Amino acid sequence: MCGIFAVFNLDHKPVNVNGLYEASCSIRHRGPDDEGFLLIDTSTGNVEPRKGPDSVAHFGDIPDIRRQIDSNYDLGFVFRRLSILDLSSHGHQPMSDIEKDHWLIFNGEIYNYIEIRSELESLGYKFRSGTDTEVIINSYRQWGEECFKKFNGMWGMILYDKKKKKLLCSRDRFGVKPLYYYYDEKNPTILILASELKSIIKYLQTTGFRNFNINQNAVYDYFIYSFVDHSSETFLNNLHNLDASTILTVEGGKLDFRKYFEVNINTETVTYSKSDFERYSRQFNELFTDSIRLRLRTDVSVGSCLSGGLDSSSIVCVINKLIQTDPNINRDVIGTLQKTFSAVYNDKAADESEFIKEIVNFTKCDAHYIYPNSEDLAKDVERFIYHLDEPFVSTSMYAQWNVMRLAHNSGIKVLLDGQGSDEIFAGYEVYYAFLYTQLLKSMRLVSFSGELMRNFSKGMKIISRGAKFYFKNKKQAKAQGTELEYIKNDFIEKNSERNVLNFRTSSNLQTRLFEDLTKYSLPNLLRYEDRNSMAFSIEARTPFLDYRLVEFAMNLPVNYKIHKGYSKWVLRDAMKNEVPAKVIWRKDKKGFPTPEAEWLKTLKGEIISTLSAQAPHLDSFLDTKKIINNYDNILSNPDIKTNFLWKVYNYAKWKQIFEI
Repeated sequence: MCGIFAVFNLDHKPVNVNGLYEASCSIRHRGPDDEGFLLIDTSTGNVEPRKGPDSVAHFGDIPDIRRQIDSNYDLGFVFRRLSILDLSSHGHQPMSDIEKDHWLIFNGEIYNYIEIRSELESLGYKFRSGTDTEVIINSYRQWGEECFKKFNGMWGMILYDKKKKKLLCSRDRFGVKPLYYYYDEKNPTILILASELKSIIKYLQTTGFRNFNINQNAVYDYFIYSFVDHSSETFLNNLHNLDASTILTVEGGKLDFRKYFEVNINTETVTYSKSDFERYSRQFNELFTDSIRLRLRTDVSVGSCLSGGLDSSSIVCVINKLIQTDPNINRDVIGTLQKTFSAVYNDKAADESEFIKEIVNFTKCDAHYIYPNSEDLAKDVERFIYHLDEPFVSTSMYAQWNVMRLAHNSGIKVLLDGQGSDEIFAGYEVYYAFLYTQLLKSMRLVSFSGELMRNFSKGMKIISRGAKFYFKNKKQAKAQGTELEYIKNDFIEKNSERNVLNFRTSSNLQTRLFEDLTKYSLPNLLRYEDRNSMAFSIEARTPFLDYRLVEFAMNLPVNYKIHKGYSKWVLRDAMKNEVPAKVIWRKDKKGFPTPEAEWLKTLKGEIISTLSAQAPHLDSFLDTKKIINNYDNILSNPDIKTNFLWKVYNYAKWKQIFEI
């Protein structure tokens, strides 16, 4: 896990060396263990490695990046290393093949690198390190762009092929690891790529660029729908996410985007079969266990997030079993007792201690706890917002932030977490409504009535809530008494044709799960996961997003995902002998809850001060003065979600921090 950054001047002017250094400094948290630079003249093929003040691994007497140059290097690479595999200097990046024809900077992990390395060695390839980075380079040499289909892992990577004069960028199948790019089609002279937006902003600001334009689409979706990260667009024009499972190539100054992976989804409703289900349950258990086994490959300390929910509990219990039974687990690194990290509260509405303790007592793990509170949030809020890169819709991720800090302070560098399970196995309450609709449309009336009666009270609430959400036109609704009262009408009217909900399915559960996996839910959760973990120099690994497991889930008929009134039916059954029954059969789901209303009371002074200072930048679409004057009323109004005040503050603070 690392940080990468690259600048390619498509007009072949020299890259700004000071900008490269500043970009590296801005993502030091992603890789404090080593630092590397590479300058490339794409016309001549000349390559010059550089070192920085944090470089601990360099070969020969190479110059410092802060020393100015006269040569025409139009492509620059920056790398920050968090050492996870092969902790020696052989893991230094940018890394090349022996002939120095291919240069790579890579952020992520290829979990099946040992198997791929063995295959390459059988084909005659030699290796100088024990890294997965070198496996990637030789895989590209052997299989070209087809190599990405062989990788089981998470990544954002940038490779320069000197012979073909081609820059190639790739992101993993589900976007677990980030890769952003800056490109202005109206002025296509520069391409900038990076793990985090802040390094792109820093490079541009260092080179004198100040003309950042806010993407109004992103602002509208954020305030009206609470959607972020649901498209390749960011809050800044010309700054984009590279889509998951996408290859970007640059040849002859032209950019080309293409997909290398697609998930097939089974949208049919079938008749429930006990024998089929037992087979599916065994298959899930095998895939899930192997996914975790692969994600325990590391040369550094490992821990697990433990929320008390089904997903994290399943991971902890399977790791516990592997530690006890699998002879290939490196107990010298992982230890004989698993380390877990949890956020707990005195507020019972947000606390899951009883379920956490159930898992701790069952596994006898080495448990660590942290108690997030409003005072700490007030101290952390600026750094917290800075590290998340773009505005986010609630304080819920502050719980995860604290868990990552706790793990870091305990010496952990790799942490397993349960992201992705809800989106592939139907973990959220709203998914019941889609199952009901799908069963009705397919005329499976017995199954429909059976599922509804098992969850009648909750089911009716979900159906009612869904009907209001989809059939009530919020833009024409009476604004008085809701958050729309504080959003200016002309801003809403100007964007009245924009309705991201129009692109979402309303009737097929599997289609909805796929949409949430690829657009509306998981991408923003993965941003939070990446930024929160990397803020504390921790690599977060997500076993539920092993591509084999996702393919299995997307082909699993929905009848085996929600059954007998339970979500994640196949997961519960597969884990029933691994996880305590109290956790397996719990139906309440909390995620990363926080006592947000109480926290916003504590932050009132800071929020009002920030809104007052940023009012000139907010008044075009918000009634800032009215929000300030009605702060307490907004917080106590049951028709306004508490996260509205957070969204307003977060957006204002983000603009202030990044000087946008």
